[in-house]
Amino acid sequence: MNILEEIRQKQEHIQDGRIQNDDGLVLIPAPERFRRLLAIGDIHGNWHRLLSLWPQIQYQEDDLLVFLGDYIDRGTHGAEVLQLVMELTEKHPHIIALTGNHEAMMLHYFQNHSIREPMDLSHGWLRSGGQPTFRGLRRLYEADCGRYHAVLEFLLSLNHLAAAGTDFIFTHAGFYPEQSYEEQVDDMLWLRTEFYEDYASEPRVIIGHTPVQYFSSEHTAPLLFRNHILDCDTGSFLPDGRVSCIDVRKLQCWQSHPGIPPDAPST
Repeated sequence: MNILEEIRQKQEHIQDGRIQNDDGLVLIPAPERFRRLLAIGDIHGNWHRLLSLWPQIQYQEDDLLVFLGDYIDRGTHGAEVLQLVMELTEKHPHIIALTGNHEAMMLHYFQNHSIREPMDLSHGWLRSGGQPTFRGLRRLYEADCGRYHAVLEFLLSLNHLAAAGTDFIFTHAGFYPEQSYEEQVDDMLWLRTEFYEDYASEPRVIIGHTPVQYFSSEHTAPLLFRNHILDCDTGSFLPDGRVSCIDVRKLQCWQSHPGIPPDAPST
């Protein structure tokens, strides 16, 4: 059974209409009850850009909001972004946080390293923009050890995919349409070309991971492709990039203020 068939079958078996978490796969059985279905793309530690975006959204409790992952790295305020996203998910039951490949790299690093040790610069995470996040987490650890561990627990709890009914699927990078969910949990954080080329189904798939500037340097807004893929990564770490939120039904978009520079250049 492939991933789309799995989602359809699982949605059909939900009896009480409540949001359910099935081992990292979040099922939202009645999306029509939400005023808006919102998605926020990659933030990459750009705290000030996120702060300029948030008031524009005017989030309400009858909205569903999905963060698409990659909260950390490249920008200098990854620890602060993580704490804000964690607080929002704790306060609002209809805000869902998904994991990205940068969170996965960070967790892999801390399987064998401690925040108390010097940075191991040979590790792929620190060579992929993780050094500002490490420094921010060390400051957090030194200021409030309990808070630091709460952030790590939050990272471990992040989901991989959210399905709003059978019409909208949220995930960080994409998926293999003919494989089951379990077969590709890790791949869903990294896919690019394979997903863009192979996906040909009806549900709109909302992703981050690949900046829209990858397709054209002139793009700064989310892109909807003909095969129903909606890319919400608008290059938050780039000089002219944005952090973006989009209503995935109406395609109304809100973005961080263009005059705010990225917190740090890409590394």
